[in-house]
Amino acid sequence: MCIAGGGIYEFLFDDLIPFVTAVDLLSSGIGGEQYPISYRNCCVASLGRDGEIVAAANVFPADLLKEDQFVLLGSERHNHIRPMLELQDWGSMFLNSLAVSDAHRGSGIGATLLGWAEARAAEAGYDRLSLHVWADNTPAVNFYEARRFVRVGTARIPAHPRLPHIGGSILMRHAISGDGMIAANSR
Repeated sequence: MCIAGGGIYEFLFDDLIPFVTAVDLLSSGIGGEQYPISYRNCCVASLGRDGEIVAAANVFPADLLKEDQFVLLGSERHNHIRPMLELQDWGSMFLNSLAVSDAHRGSGIGATLLGWAEARAAEAGYDRLSLHVWADNTPAVNFYEARRFVRVGTARIPAHPRLPHIGGSILMRHAISGDGMIAANSR
């Protein structure tokens, strides 16, 4: 999840609580059942006999972001990224994270996980999938646009020395077909 976040979780949580890292906080949330990032809302791809994890995705209803309970409220860091939290496609299923290890990019695993996310959204009764991608993450923007995601808007996130991105965060969405699958000609 930290890989997919492109530094946002480290920005939000590292050094906020002494001796607790973003990975620690995310691990707690993923291991539980009450948070949107729960393992119940994740799909993990592993390869080989040792089960090396090579990719993962997390989806949940975008409206859960309104509750704002999983972010430490009132923090200066939270306020810094507030434009991204407020720019949402309410009523959609939200692809919170999709990450593939460097060694396995281009192998089709990302597209497979995206298919899982769309199927999960359709099964839950959603007609579209939304996501945020850093504007300067050109490979990811191209990946989603090749799969018919459209840009809805851009959240302007001011530059910050602890956040390694420029250009803000692009909100994208994709209409889901009745069977939850990406159209064959969009792959």
